[in-house]
Amino acid sequence: MAVYRFAYIAVLVAAVVFSQAYAGHLSSVILITVIVLPIVSLALTFMAKTSFTISFDTSAETIEKNKTLRVRIFIKNNFMFPSSSTYISASMPGLSEKKDARLIFSLSPFQMKNLNLTYTAEYRGEYDISFDTVCFYDYFKIFKLKKKLDLHKKITVTPRIIDVASDNGFFAVSDEENENRAINSSKGERSFTRKYAEGDDIRNIHWKLSSKQEDYMVWQNAENLSSQSVIVCDMTAFGATEKDRAVYTDAVLESALAVALYNLKNDCNSLISFYDFKSQKTENIPIEHLSHLYNAASVSATVNSYDGEPSFYTECKKHFTDNKSVKGSAVLITHHGDRELVKLAEELAVFSDVLILIAGETEKGVSRYIKGLRNVTVAELDPWNVAQELPAAVGKIYSA
Repeated sequence: MAVYRFAYIAVLVAAVVFSQAYAGHLSSVILITVIVLPIVSLALTFMAKTSFTISFDTSAETIEKNKTLRVRIFIKNNFMFPSSSTYISASMPGLSEKKDARLIFSLSPFQMKNLNLTYTAEYRGEYDISFDTVCFYDYFKIFKLKKKLDLHKKITVTPRIIDVASDNGFFAVSDEENENRAINSSKGERSFTRKYAEGDDIRNIHWKLSSKQEDYMVWQNAENLSSQSVIVCDMTAFGATEKDRAVYTDAVLESALAVALYNLKNDCNSLISFYDFKSQKTENIPIEHLSHLYNAASVSATVNSYDGEPSFYTECKKHFTDNKSVKGSAVLITHHGDRELVKLAEELAVFSDVLILIAGETEKGVSRYIKGLRNVTVAELDPWNVAQELPAAVGKIYSA
C-alpha cells in the first residue's frame, strides 16, 4: 500500500506544479480532481465497511487428529458499489502459536461470496479458530479501514483411534471372519488370526489367509484371551518442550485406544484409566462397545500432562496392588522406562499378567530387566511414529 501512497503523492505534487506553471482552468480542474477523488473513494469505502456482513462455520466441532477441518466463510456486500480489495485476517489453531491466514477478495454490488479454508491439527486438544479483523482498502489503495469481527469458534481435536488389525504386518482378518468372530468366540472356538510364532501348532495354520499375506498366519483361540484389560495411561509430564510433551502424551493415549480397540475385536472388555489434573480426579472409562471407545477419545482430547503427584506408580496401585479383586491383564502405557517401572512391574506381576507399552525413552538396562520378569511382556515404540509402529508393538505384547 505504501507504493500507492507514494504514487499518489507524486501525482499530487505534479498537479500542484502544473497548476502553478500553467495557471488556468484545466490545471485547476486537474488539481481539484486529484484532491477530491481519494476523498470520494474513502467515503465509498467507509459505506462499504458498514454494509458488509461476515460469518463463518466449520465442517465439525470435533475432529480426529490429522484429519482435515473445513472452514467456510460467508461474506456479503450489501452496498450498491463494488468493493475494492478486502482483507480478512484469520487465526488458525496451533500448538504454541497461532497460524495466521489472510484472505484477499473483492465483491460486486449485492454479491455474496463463500471462501474456504482447510486446517489439519497436528496434536489433540481444544483450539480456537478466530476471524479477528477485516480491512477495507479504498479504490486507490491509499486509505485502509479496519473493522473488528471477533468471530470465534472452539474445536476439539481427539487422539487417533488406530486399528492395528488393518496393518498387514501384524493382524489381518477378512470381512467374513470379522463377522463370524463373535459366534466363534462364544463357543470357545478359534476367533482371530495372527502371525505364526515359534512353538505354534502347525494344525492351527490358516493356509488360505497365509497365501494372501505371504506369511504364515495361525488361528488364536478366544479362550486364551483375557476377559478384561485394565489400561493405565501415564499422564505425567515428559519432554523438554511443549511440543515434546504433546507428542509423548498423544502417543500414550493413542496406544491405549489402539489396545482397547484390539481387545474389542477379540471380545475382551477394557477399562481405560488416566488422571485428569484439571478436574483432580482419575477418569475410568469402561470400553465394552465401539461407542465407548469414541467417548474415551473425546474425554481424553483435552487432558494435559502434569508435574508432580499422583505418579504413574500411584495410579497403577489404585487398580491392582490396592485392589486385589481386579481380574484380567494389566496394560501399562508409559512414555518413560525407568527403575520405578521395574518395581511396578514386579509388584503387579503377582496379581495378573502385565503388558507394558513404552511409547518413549527407556533407561539403559531397564528394558532388558523387565523383559526377564515372569508374567511381564514389554514392547517399545517411537512416539514420533506411532501409527506405523503400533501394530507390531501390540502384536508383540499379545502374542508373547
